[in-house]
Amino acid sequence: MSEVTLEQSERIIEAILARGRELGCRPLSVAITDPGAHVKAFRKEDGSAMMRFEMAMGKAFAALALGRSSSLVRVRNEEKPQFMNFLINASDGKIFP
Repeated sequence: MSEVTLEQSERIIEAILARGRELGCRPLSVAITDPGAHVKAFRKEDGSAMMRFEMAMGKAFAALALGRSSSLVRVRNEEKPQFMNFLINASDGKIFP
């Protein structure tokens, strides 16, 4: 898995925030991580909820740990909640489905 640069990370964040505005989303927070789930870049829009950093990092960690998109992680949580609870506990709460 290749690592994105800081410049690429910032462009990705800008694109996500712009798309969120187009869709009329509530204020967003976006985390970009390296392949080891360490923060590369993060941005939180004004008005975004207090725990958005933790949620964004939990989603990124889950996607990397399970090798699937955060949307598929959510589906897995709905389909197999007991299994996901095991993974959440095994990750010391780092996974946010």
